[in-house]
Amino acid sequence: MKATQTIGKQGELMVIGELLKRGFDVYLPAVDIGGIDCIIKTDSGYKEIQIKTREEAQVLLFDVKEFTPRENFFIICYNLKEPDVFWVIPSKVFKEKSQYLKKQGRYRLILGDEDSKMRRELHIYRNNFFQLKEGSKEGEKELKNLSKKIRKTGWQYLKEKYPTLDAIDKKIKEAKEKGYSQGYIKVLENLRKYKERHK
Repeated sequence: MKATQTIGKQGELMVIGELLKRGFDVYLPAVDIGGIDCIIKTDSGYKEIQIKTREEAQVLLFDVKEFTPRENFFIICYNLKEPDVFWVIPSKVFKEKSQYLKKQGRYRLILGDEDSKMRRELHIYRNNFFQLKEGSKEGEKELKNLSKKIRKTGWQYLKEKYPTLDAIDKKIKEAKEKGYSQGYIKVLENLRKYKERHK
């Protein structure tokens, strides 16, 4: 089994490589700045990224030291056994969906296996790099095509989970109150339009 530091560094390189491949300007901090592994620059400002990596875990989970959620802070979770999957999770969502381990001062997010409830709930954040561009010109273009980017299984799941306009409206309200990603809210709004067309 690889050393934890080796696994972590391998994950960082994979994630940073993916960011570069997608055209992001990536900067690496010269000193430790509260667990931030890299910073990306867009025309709408800077986004701080923490990268968490796992390998050979019976239950896929990610631990992050206690932090204060903020709009420009994202946690990218990466499993070496799933090389093409990157979970790009806003810090607010990570904290909300995690268990707080008081003695360790950590938040633990349990993604579980491929069919887990948590993976279904967080499906919108799977390979969702476009949210890092929100507010930028590139981001606006990608938002217009959001529904096309969602895997059929994820779209089907949302249709089943929110079967009525009332259910969708309640979820949109909750998402706005809790500060969910604008990308996630946009998906719900697209779902509402879909339901209206197929009454």
